[in-house]
Formats: sequence, structure tokens, C-alpha cells
Amino acid sequence: MGIFLEDIGFSNVYQQVGMALNLEDLKHQTADENELVVEFVEDTEHLKQWVEVVSLVFGIKVDYELMEYLLLEPEAKFYLGNLEGKPVSSLMLYLSSGVAGLHAVSTIKEYRNRGFGLAISRKALKDAFKIGYKVGVLQASTIGERVYRKMGFQKYCDIISYELKENKMYLEK
Repeated sequence: MGIFLEDIGFSNVYQQVGMALNLEDLKHQTADENELVVEFVEDTEHLKQWVEVVSLVFGIKVDYELMEYLLLEPEAKFYLGNLEGKPVSSLMLYLSSGVAGLHAVSTIKEYRNRGFGLAISRKALKDAFKIGYKVGVLQASTIGERVYRKMGFQKYCDIISYELKENKMYLEK
């Protein structure tokens, strides 16, 4: 499929891997040893901090109103990781069809490589397991893939995003 898309003018702009984990496997993992305090976001003040972290890490303006709407949805759970009272890490857990999906897992650049992404992910997935979810899924970047493998996630697919190079397609007759 990729070759076909490239032949008609699309280019590969981003690659991720689709990963999954049996949440039962988390029972055997020990608690994370770092100073990160992971909090469940329940109010708009903390949601604003969550949006700021995600916007900074991903270099985009996250739609606060959309996140505020999702905060009211029982399927969406927001987590904020704080270090000495400063928000440095974030995650959204989305629960649907028996599956716990990790989204917007992020740690501010200066605080990376300290186990914060692992800690906030593990906390969210353990919470999902406690309420009956059996499988965790995510899309991992190259940076994130090694972190998730440490947790026991396995790769199941490649996810490739394409973009049209020009405003027209070249189709042969």
C-alpha cells in the first residue's frame, strides 16, 4: 500500500508502532522508584496544566475546550505527573470495548530519561486493570517504543502516516 501511495504523490511523514499488553502482567511489576507524583485530573485547573504539558511536548496547541468536554466523559481519564509541585508529565487513558488506550503520553524534555513516562503509564494501566480492563494498547513513537517494551508491551503493527506532496494526484489511466 505504501508503494502505491508514494507512486501517486504521497510521502511517508511519520511512523509509529501499534503495541499491546496483557494488563495481568502488570501485577508482577514493582512500583516505580522516582519522585514523580501522579495525580488523577478531576478539575479544570489541573486540566489546564495537563493541556500545557501536552502542547509543549508535542509542539501543537491542544484544544482545551475539547479536552474539557472529554473530562466529563466517563471513558476518558486524565493523569498529570508532578515533580516538586511542577507538572512535567501527562497522559490520557481512554477506556472502550474492554480495552485501555494510552494517549498523549508526554514528558517535558528536561525531565526525560528519569522513568516518568513509565511511571505515569504504569499507574494509569494499573487503574484500568483494577476496574476490569484486561488489555492496554497504544501507538508508540521511536522514543516511546523502548519504554513500553520495558513494561512488557509487544509490537503488533506498523502505523504509517502519509501526506500528499502536492495538491493533486497523478493517476494513470
